[in-house]
Amino acid sequence: MNALINRKVARFIKKLNDRTRTTVLDILESPIKWNLIQFYKANPFSIHTPRGLANIIGRRADLVFKEVEGLAKAGILKKISENGNLFSIYSYEPEAEIARVINTLVDIDNEQRNRMGNLRGRVKNK
Repeated sequence: MNALINRKVARFIKKLNDRTRTTVLDILESPIKWNLIQFYKANPFSIHTPRGLANIIGRRADLVFKEVEGLAKAGILKKISENGNLFSIYSYEPEAEIARVINTLVDIDNEQRNRMGNLRGRVKNK
């Protein structure tokens, strides 16, 4: 995720209010949180347990639980069923401001991935 923190992202983050900036930096500094954001952006109507999410993103369930709880406290995920740590159910329901910010970050990340893919293709064809 460190590749995402570039000048464009830094300029974008500077414009955010303190609460949103703190949330964004927390997401960008955690590969697991970023993986969860990417999953839920691609599957916004999914509901999962931390254990299920861990299987999907290929991480340990106990680590995913910790990060899912953080995303819930930040207003990004909503705990819709309390069934114990690894079996509670979460859905993607970000607050409006953070949803806008997440959309921008995902767009920037996708733009960079496309550029790298194009660059790799040009290098490979030479």
